Amino acid sequence: RYRYRYRYNYSYRTLVCSSCVQGCKIAMQTQNVSEGRGLTTLPQLTWSWLYHDYGGGDELWLWTVFFIITFVYFWGFNIFFMILELSGPTYFLKYRIQLDQKPAVVNLGLFMKCVRGVMFNQLVIGIPFHFSVYPLWQWRGGMYAAELPTFPRLVAELLVSALALELGFYYTHRMLHWPFWYKNVHKVHHEWKTPISISSIYCHPVEYFISNLVPLVAGPLLLGSHYVTGLLWVLISSGSGCIAHCGFHLPFLPSNETHEFHHSQFNQVFGMLGILDTLHGSNSRFKKTVNYARHFTLLGTTPAHVLIPDHDVDKKAE
Repeated sequence: RYRYRYRYNYSYRTLVCSSCVQGCKIAMQTQNVSEGRGLTTLPQLTWSWLYHDYGGGDELWLWTVFFIITFVYFWGFNIFFMILELSGPTYFLKYRIQLDQKPAVVNLGLFMKCVRGVMFNQLVIGIPFHFSVYPLWQWRGGMYAAELPTFPRLVAELLVSALALELGFYYTHRMLHWPFWYKNVHKVHHEWKTPISISSIYCHPVEYFISNLVPLVAGPLLLGSHYVTGLLWVLISSGSGCIAHCGFHLPFLPSNETHEFHHSQFNQVFGMLGILDTLHGSNSRFKKTVNYARHFTLLGTTPAHVLIPDHDVDKKAE
């Protein structure tokens, strides 16, 4: 039998096996939760291990890892949606938003064109932009600290970043719908009247820079966010953009009725959160449609068009 005695101090918990000849000690660095520092024990332990063992003193290396993670995440996240779009499993077709469109699988030629455009933006535009942000982030006091931010600070910075994205994306998106900008730049993105998930960043390189990248990093840059906060924010935003373009209103995922309506109707709902669309009245026509009535998160497997049929909305309108 082994008997264990525990010693605690503020930052370390030491587990000592009293029956071992050499008194084998296993030291685990933990967070002093009672002082409210950092997030939780497991995230802090994981980050401390990664920070100290994989380049905590090399900020440029960590910045490179940041890009690699977001790149791999984008394509990994979209595997499920690409299977839906290329093979068209019958079960999922009932969740399509634009039911009036032919529910066929995506044309492979168009899909590969989209892949090439996305890869160009990520590698040719994204990499230089990513590393140009690095000195700005340092200047703003961005942290690589071994200690994670507190949970309230994390949430607050994510909310501020979401508002910054809404401001930047809404106004640049509206500008891109002006005749000159639409004809020469934004028309590329609207080649997809029924968008697919990876088309979230299929656009002209100029649009990718001014309307996708700049609003995305505005919040973390202004706040001088921790490395982990910035990474989490980019992953959340990337996933949300893909869901918004996937063309399927799937259970338990955020509703994408608004952006799907934008792609089908062109001049409505320019924002992500709906705050500025409501303020400027750019969702007035959307609010009169069945898409608006279906704009909620499905908490079951019944499709939105079954829960709220078209004729129910027509009767209310009358």
